[in-house]
Amino acid sequence: MTDTEFEAWLADHAAQRVVLAELDHAAGTEYVATRPYISRPGDSDPNRIHDDLLAEAIDIETRIDARLTFGQVRLINDGELDPWLGYAWAGHEIRLYLGGPDWSRDDFRLHARGINQGITGARRGELAFGMVDQSAQLDEPIDTGTLPLDGGPVPLALGNVYNAPAFRVSTSALTYRASFLAVTGLAPKELGNGVPHTDDLSAGEFTLDNAPGGALTVDIQESHDTNDIPQWVASQYGLTVAENSLPSYAVGLYYADAVTGRQILDDLCQGQGGYWYLNALGELVVRQHLALSAPDLTLYADDIERDSLELIETQAPWSSLTLRWKRNFSPLREVAGTIEDNDAAEAERLKREWRESTATQSLPDYPQAEEVSRDSALATSADADTERDRLLALRAVRRDVWRMDAFLPQAEVGQAVTVEVGALAGRVGRIIAVRRAPTRGITTLEVWL
Repeated sequence: MTDTEFEAWLADHAAQRVVLAELDHAAGTEYVATRPYISRPGDSDPNRIHDDLLAEAIDIETRIDARLTFGQVRLINDGELDPWLGYAWAGHEIRLYLGGPDWSRDDFRLHARGINQGITGARRGELAFGMVDQSAQLDEPIDTGTLPLDGGPVPLALGNVYNAPAFRVSTSALTYRASFLAVTGLAPKELGNGVPHTDDLSAGEFTLDNAPGGALTVDIQESHDTNDIPQWVASQYGLTVAENSLPSYAVGLYYADAVTGRQILDDLCQGQGGYWYLNALGELVVRQHLALSAPDLTLYADDIERDSLELIETQAPWSSLTLRWKRNFSPLREVAGTIEDNDAAEAERLKREWRESTATQSLPDYPQAEEVSRDSALATSADADTERDRLLALRAVRRDVWRMDAFLPQAEVGQAVTVEVGALAGRVGRIIAVRRAPTRGITTLEVWL
């Protein structure tokens, strides 16, 4: 079956559907379905019996805020499944496949992949499991190793990092660790003034010629930028990047404490109108909010369930935006006299946490327009000004969020959509949430306009 044929089948509201579930545990895999199903002899997994124990199809919600949620996996248990109570389920994978009851098993499509939270309920006639999406693994700290003398995690630097702390790692030499990853450049400073040193770039370390007499910090050049960081994060968790369409901005991220993949992706996207999520197949998608002009998808009145269209949120426009950029990761109270005397701008910069890029816009039609500030990982003035102006233009009008139930299973988060119904007609919005009920043929959408 081709993808086109599969999508045509999804669009057929009268088509019969079956969900197959594969539930892994420590001792193997169990196979269940929403109705009886046996794979064909010629399938890649031949003659596989799926007992009709899946009590309901699992609703799956994908959101632009990086959270994928699942309904419970509820199984019918007449006593036959009592031995399952002793299996080790938590942390193992659940896979859901969608297709027709008379299809070859090889024509089914992987509908969702998640992690079993374990048994959440067991009573007469029912066994229930919790299910979370694979982004939960991104909440696990990245192992960067440990500094000597219980100094905590080795710091992680990504990109162009300004004025970070440095940590001594030797009791016999003046050697300091700046980064877990190899770097392309290090510039250690005492009270902001450069000091003689020797680099070990592959180890993210440097050794001073003389003991520092004041606060020691370091500027770090590391090779990753906006285009590379999502792939680096994904590789730490064994994930695949399906898409990264953020602009090629220079950024600087630094973490002296334990850090998770979720935090890095959040910090990367914040301040440049970005968002990320794991799609239903567990792949990482990273995108930027853009002004929309042409829809990927058009919905008409017949595509929307009657009386389901609802305005659920309004967002005021922005009268000004202050975008903070090039963070100072170790602001100084005292700066070397040579810098105070010869470079007042740098002396002031060493004492402040952020540089700022601010712009305003006149919105006489919106007297309650908001003055907004955002932190960002951006590292250059040009990128900060560009992104500031883009975000401000995007929020020059009020934005609304509408919810609706559509007969359209194939809608995806991030798609541009036009809803040719009532007050929404002719406007192009972005889908920010999709909740699928695979066997009912209903997809609940939230659209940002």
